[in-house]
Amino acid sequence: MSACAEELQAVSDTLFHWSVFDPSCKCEVGSIAVKVASGLVIVDPVPLADEAWAELTAAAPLRAVLLTNGNHVRNADALRKKHQVPIVTGFTAHKAVAPLVPDVTLLDNELIYGASAIAIPGASPGETAFLFAEGVLALGDAVINLDSEKGLELLPDKYCDDARENRRSLEKLLALEFHTLTFAHGLPVTHQAREKLRALLKD
Repeated sequence: MSACAEELQAVSDTLFHWSVFDPSCKCEVGSIAVKVASGLVIVDPVPLADEAWAELTAAAPLRAVLLTNGNHVRNADALRKKHQVPIVTGFTAHKAVAPLVPDVTLLDNELIYGASAIAIPGASPGETAFLFAEGVLALGDAVINLDSEKGLELLPDKYCDDARENRRSLEKLLALEFHTLTFAHGLPVTHQAREKLRALLKD
């Protein structure tokens, strides 16, 4: 993608977020970076301006790039080549990101680079959530948070592989331990994240 985010938001000491409006999908697209023990792990990388990138990597070196589904390859390959870091997907996203070939493919609940993968069938192709030990649960397209008045919303049915299955898949996330939710489309939720996800799934 050609759109480039200019600003970086420090959500916490270990979580960073940036986003930009993408004309191709007519909505805001975002990325996060989580500072884990070995360095920074970026999820669904949107290009970031040089000054903001320098600010981000001053905190820790880049260690890996994680992709939540086949729609979010973005500039992952450019980061891999420039920084010599692996691209990581869940098992179901391995083929969905083609023609890109990931370096590491995680089975469900397998932990690497500080994150475990959880398949979310029913949303976008290969949809995968990543749970970090830092209490961050990173979602791709399964849930969006683009309107502050509406709050959390499920991915619209027309974009889902199977909308009912997406909802069922998300329900299993309520058993996990997390305090923050992040999204490929919308701002992170840092307050009552599990409760807000539960309320969404009860509607």
